Amino acid sequence: MATPTYTLIDSTTLGSSASSVTFTGISATGKGDLVLVCDFVCSTANRINGNLNGDTGSNYSGVSMENDGGTTVSDLRTGAYFYAAAGRTTQATTIIQIMNYANTTQHKTILNRIDASVDYTAGMASRWANTAAVTSIALSTTNGTFSSGTFYLYQIVSE
Repeated sequence: MATPTYTLIDSTTLGSSASSVTFTGISATGKGDLVLVCDFVCSTANRINGNLNGDTGSNYSGVSMENDGGTTVSDLRTGAYFYAAAGRTTQATTIIQIMNYANTTQHKTILNRIDASVDYTAGMASRWANTAAVTSIALSTTNGTFSSGTFYLYQIVSE
């Protein structure tokens, strides 16, 4: 059985507050999955949205399940982004996996999960209704900013 290899493609550490983080220049000829590991704090509680290749059309659909320590919520969504996380004012980590990112014959599946240090956990599954290879990933806050954070983009290949 092949052993998966995680190759660091790029990383970003915020030196100051930012409303978005973008990774560009991802090779469209790669294979395997992309994994984005984000460790951050937000200035206000808000949603973190993602889009692929700058696509802000209504090409994303997904489902989420969330719990903040007292309330459990699940919902379906469609729109101009995939739901990447809920921004917290405490440290949070989210892991986003984009499967078969360079495959040009199928839509992309996006799985992600988030855990905040105090009171929040969630899981999401999304679909990007596009067959283009993923060459850029953008995360943005709906309000407020990323107060601080480190973001790592890996490619996973199993040969």
